Amino acid sequence: MSELMIQPFSMWNIAVFFAMTDGPRVTLQVLASLGLVAAVLFFMWKLPASGERFYGWGPPLALMSAWAGLIGVVFSLLLWIMPMPDLWVTAILLVLDPAAICAGTLVLWIYRHHDGIEETIYMQRTQARIGITLAMVAVTIGYVFVMTHKDPFTPVG
Repeated sequence: MSELMIQPFSMWNIAVFFAMTDGPRVTLQVLASLGLVAAVLFFMWKLPASGERFYGWGPPLALMSAWAGLIGVVFSLLLWIMPMPDLWVTAILLVLDPAAICAGTLVLWIYRHHDGIEETIYMQRTQARIGITLAMVAVTIGYVFVMTHKDPFTPVG
């Protein structure tokens, strides 16, 4: 029975991972990425508040989130009419959309313990939420484009 027990990080586990077909391997990679993002966000919100130390970063990050999200949606829609969209897919899905989501998340993190009713902070939080939403829409449009225009497991970019 002890021979069947799998040791964590053993060579057998690595060999099994590389022997998998592309579908299960990609699924495991996506699930591992989602778990990592969830863990980072969980611990990020558990950090003690640092007062107004980062409040100066809020306005430019909120503005960047909203504009990057809007530009991401426009560029994702343009993928459908571009003659050679492969180079743009990588830039949009790996740089522009994550930048919008990251900037919006940082704004929400900066003001996470702020309980005031200041209109500027409320508007920055709103910009951040809109930027995150637009970036998620852009990611959805981009992935629908990739799924409908590319063969599965072929390189993009």
